[in-house]
Amino acid sequence: MTLPGIADHVARLAILVSLWGTLVMAALLLVLVMRRDRKERSRAAIEDSNRSLTREILAALPGLERPGEAYQHASPEQRLAAVSHLSRLVRGEDSLRLTAFVERHHLVDRALAKARRRRTSRRVDAVRALGSVGGNQAVAALDTMLRHDKALPVRLEAAAMLARLEALPPADVLIAALALEEVPVTPLHHALFRALAPHRAEELLALSWRNFPPGLHALIVDALGWTEDYSTLEMLGEAAGAEDAEVRLAALAAAVRLNHPAAGKWVLSLLEDPDQNVRAQAARACAAMGLRTALPLLERMRQDPSRWVRLRAGEAVATLGARA
Repeated sequence: MTLPGIADHVARLAILVSLWGTLVMAALLLVLVMRRDRKERSRAAIEDSNRSLTREILAALPGLERPGEAYQHASPEQRLAAVSHLSRLVRGEDSLRLTAFVERHHLVDRALAKARRRRTSRRVDAVRALGSVGGNQAVAALDTMLRHDKALPVRLEAAAMLARLEALPPADVLIAALALEEVPVTPLHHALFRALAPHRAEELLALSWRNFPPGLHALIVDALGWTEDYSTLEMLGEAAGAEDAEVRLAALAAAVRLNHPAAGKWVLSLLEDPDQNVRAQAARACAAMGLRTALPLLERMRQDPSRWVRLRAGEAVATLGARA
């Protein structure tokens, strides 16, 4: 084959490749457009169905009529999601009627039975829906999921929803369900135990004497400050002498929360703690509790090797001096 013939052959191949490439790209673009159109149509149909479902549930709240066709064709999860949406909009008597509607139609049991077979994220969604609905059935279902669900994220979300409904279980159940002896303590754990504290002071006090890991021990000690129970002061004094600095810091936080003069003695002693974070927080506690007897030591602490401690001591001196 001559050189011009080879060039012509290569040119024809290039044209064919370009043509087929253009056709493939056009086909892909068409598929994407059709897929986008189908999604938009599906989204519009779902939104229309949800509106119909919501209207039917609202009409059925008084209990005088049964929900219509949209309700009958909806899945238990869709029904519960619609109720969850409505729960954010209704108040007062309508809110009570909505809870009664959920229990009358057994939406919790049906949605929960289906959610158990789903992946973790879907079970978390179901838990959130139950938490927004409320009622005895929802509380019982959330308690069951907290105690028995195999996934920790689901159990943690169930605990958060129970706290929202003011229906948290005993503290020892919470510790076991959330594996708090094994996992790091988070701000959410602190929020849960603080919500629990006003109703479970005796339980928390009994638990505070047990031998827990430092993080969990500090969590329980911190919660004692939210009990508003001065009988916990003895335990807080013991915690102030704990070996772990995290526990001593929790005792300081609880003392500030209770703000009782009886805690002043051991709060003052923590101004000379070997841990700089404890010294700094002790200085803040003295200022918050108005412990003017700490002023001489706070003045000396302004020469502390730790810049952070010097800063807190200076702030405390300024605060206590202003109260003179």
